[in-house]
Amino acid sequence: NGDFSKVGDDLLITGPDGAQVLILNYYAAPVAPLLVTLNGAILPPDLVQGLAASDAPLQYAENTDAITAADPIGIVDTSIGQVTVTRAWGEELLLGQGEPVYQGDILETGDESAIGITFADDSTFSLGDGGRMVLDELIYDASTQEGSSLFSVVQGVFVFVSGEIAEGNPDAMVVRTPVATLGIRGTKVAGRAAQEGELNTITLMPDSNGSVGQITVSNSTGAITLQSAFQTTAVSSSFEAPAQAITLSGSQ
Repeated sequence: NGDFSKVGDDLLITGPDGAQVLILNYYAAPVAPLLVTLNGAILPPDLVQGLAASDAPLQYAENTDAITAADPIGIVDTSIGQVTVTRAWGEELLLGQGEPVYQGDILETGDESAIGITFADDSTFSLGDGGRMVLDELIYDASTQEGSSLFSVVQGVFVFVSGEIAEGNPDAMVVRTPVATLGIRGTKVAGRAAQEGELNTITLMPDSNGSVGQITVSNSTGAITLQSAFQTTAVSSSFEAPAQAITLSGSQ
């Protein structure tokens, strides 16, 4: 839940209480290291780079017919309360209904705030209050309905419904949290990405037409596949495998 900034070759992390951690020579390392907390939350180098709002020019996708980093990758359907976006080039703005989102955007929701987005492949993503996520990548070719997407939910409650990317390629849509990675296979999912040591939960939901897809929740210590409605797993650390699935009631 800290703010990340690049200071020369060093990485500065400032907590909500003003406490600071300076990681010396983070950017000078031949291979940028993982940031791992004692309780098993992991931030990989590409996510750290995104959170620190890179100064580098945007990188373009090799396939110029696909959605690239220069084009909007989605549109805000709903914006409630205070929702801010930090663009990959460092600009920070309030984000309202009807506005575009771009690859590399950092989205943050304040208290009693929320945002809902529809992406280029017709997938949708909602993030509740006190949330933060990074739109790492979305490459999509509408003519072939193929592409890939990667989103990182650093904290907050979220719901997403997969679109054409996940339907065409079951390994092409990935959602990361600090303790687990979600591989999406055409479905609706609700989850909570919590701070280190707290319980993260992932629930497989039925689609609006009643169909149920599949999701694999994994980290370095294990994996579990959810494949029936309201199956739920919990994980509080990347050092521990996701828990055995339980099935909740619809009301739960």
